[in-house]
Amino acid sequence: IVHIAPFAPTLCGLYEHARDMARADIEGGNQVIFIDAGVSINGVRQEGKINAVDDRAGFKLETAHPDMIMQADVIIQHTGCNDIWTVKTQAPIFWVIHGRPLACFRPETTGKANSYSLYSDLSKWPRAKKMIYFWPEFKEHWNVCIDESKHLIFDYPVVDENRFNNIGNVHTLENPGKYNFLICDSAREDVDLYETVVGCIESAKKFPNQFKFHFYGFDHPIPNCWSIVFDKLKSLGALGDLKARVNGMESIYKTCDCLISPNKIITRTIAESLCCGTPVIAQQPCKISDITCEFSDVNDFVEAITIFKNKFDNKEFDKQKIIERSKVFNMKNYYTRMNEVYKEVLA
Repeated sequence: IVHIAPFAPTLCGLYEHARDMARADIEGGNQVIFIDAGVSINGVRQEGKINAVDDRAGFKLETAHPDMIMQADVIIQHTGCNDIWTVKTQAPIFWVIHGRPLACFRPETTGKANSYSLYSDLSKWPRAKKMIYFWPEFKEHWNVCIDESKHLIFDYPVVDENRFNNIGNVHTLENPGKYNFLICDSAREDVDLYETVVGCIESAKKFPNQFKFHFYGFDHPIPNCWSIVFDKLKSLGALGDLKARVNGMESIYKTCDCLISPNKIITRTIAESLCCGTPVIAQQPCKISDITCEFSDVNDFVEAITIFKNKFDNKEFDKQKIIERSKVFNMKNYYTRMNEVYKEVLA
């Protein structure tokens, strides 16, 4: 199984998901080759790395030379690559749709990207056997541009349970509070963190000197508009750690009391947090989070934080029960089904 994706440890959620899918394929008894398609910087695709190593959580992934695509029985494409590679083999291709429909569609309306129409075109290739995605709630959206026979839908994303669990090192927060909330979802075209932070500000007003909101994934320098918002949170004594992207997010999930996510689908941060036994507040109707609310409604958000606080104080969150619930993300669920699909396609 040849996986083609940008090699970007800690920098790219797409890569982290591709890594876990590759590990799952190995766990399922397959040989895996990983080819770096190159990271895009300001819209320009960089040259892929060869023999680059990512060694974490007992899994050593090393990027191969593009010519290794000749060994492919199946190609899993997480992103586009040089056409010269693709034409070297007639192996069947599975495209992975890591993006959400609106986040793919909206940039194309302003000429910034073309991923929505690209997915539509790619799905029509005879070699493209399946278009894989992990959110059944988007089926009707993808039906618009992709023939339903090409859909391969998983109910849940794949998470490496060897890495994301409640075992091992716990991160030490620089600026902890009595209750520590983690916010680490990147903004998307269909999701914005601004409303989330306004809700955090109002929650801090209701419960003075109790909450700390820790933000990870904010690249520096921070735009002035965000500085204004964070300064307001800081003036209330509720701004915790404010960091760019970091390695070892699993240790941070484990040390925080709750993840706050403005997403209604199960993003990687939501799934990873639950695998570590940390409860989640998410945008309704997220089907697996502990508490949901309407993030655009400040009062509803504050009510969700209040519900969390009461449950936490009453010790109603059981880490082991949360981890048990997170088993839907296990690699075995993924590779069991994928092995069946591989056999069907290769037959």
